[in-house]
Amino acid sequence: METKKESISSFQMFFFILMNTIGDGILTFPNMVYKDARQASWVSILITGLVAGLLVLTYVYLHSRFPKRTIYDICLVVFGKWCGRLIIVGYLIYFFLICFNINQMYMIIITNWILTATPPWVILLLMVMLGIYLGKENLRIITRFYQLCFWIIVFLLLMNLGAIPHFHWKYLFPVNEIAFVNILKGSNSSIPAFLGFDSLLVILPFVTGKLKSKLKYSILSIIFITIIYLFVILTCILFFSPKEMTLIPQPILYLFKSITIFGVIERLDLIIVALWIVMIMTSYISYLYLSNIGICTLFHLKNRTISTIVLSFLVYILVLALPISRELVFVQFKMIAILSYIFLAGIPLLAIIVSFLFHRNGKKEGERL
Repeated sequence: METKKESISSFQMFFFILMNTIGDGILTFPNMVYKDARQASWVSILITGLVAGLLVLTYVYLHSRFPKRTIYDICLVVFGKWCGRLIIVGYLIYFFLICFNINQMYMIIITNWILTATPPWVILLLMVMLGIYLGKENLRIITRFYQLCFWIIVFLLLMNLGAIPHFHWKYLFPVNEIAFVNILKGSNSSIPAFLGFDSLLVILPFVTGKLKSKLKYSILSIIFITIIYLFVILTCILFFSPKEMTLIPQPILYLFKSITIFGVIERLDLIIVALWIVMIMTSYISYLYLSNIGICTLFHLKNRTISTIVLSFLVYILVLALPISRELVFVQFKMIAILSYIFLAGIPLLAIIVSFLFHRNGKKEGERL
């Protein structure tokens, strides 16, 4: 399946995973995690980062057994034609649900913070058109765009430094009064924010270089993501009071709305939302791409343009047809967290076990897809 235009380096893979992960949940996850883990939320983030790292090790090992196959191809080989196709459909529904959730979150933020009087169909159409424009392209083009977008994350982190003079360190203590069960609940709530490394299941066959290099940059991406989320959650905990953290749905935006840099620059939240649009678009494009690869595998398609258009407008129609509310989005977050146990952990681990039991190995077959 690996082609010259589609292939990327291990270093470029780092940016693909990073931009696919950061864009979606960075504005909302502090509130969701804090409701469960309170001042120990940073521990929950560390646990989720550790689990993500272990799953990455699993994906790379699975890739070592089937070096030329995506998770879709692996399912067909390991689980058989019919069961494999059923699992592929499950992955497609899972990725589509994430695309749907991303667009709903995008609509809520934009209509509440910037374009309050603009019709929803116009706001959503902008995202859909951009998704079609880039989602149909090959992996190399998409990743190069993500390398440019990476500097937005750097800028946002630097902007966060303006909140340091307003920190209240007492809000971080005591940590030991939080039950470990609640910390685990907080870790579960942070799962949607970490989603993005699951793209390794699809893109690893397109990544050039040695297996050690792929593993190194995959783990580095998880470490970098975990550090970013730690920085964000600690900034929010130290800036807002415990009561405010449970009430504010997007702490980062309210933080930037509250602070002034150099005594001159105000309403930084509007700048942040404008930049965040680019970041959430990268997540949307990534999951469109992952879905497209699955559709092409399922129906033996060579051109992704038609499938991209169909998927994009299906998301467009459903988002406009269904009611949009913050409560509904959070319910979807919980659904995605539950499904992630199946599609991010369960199926890859089961594929490894079955491949061992039945001695199925892509390297022995020597096939190029």
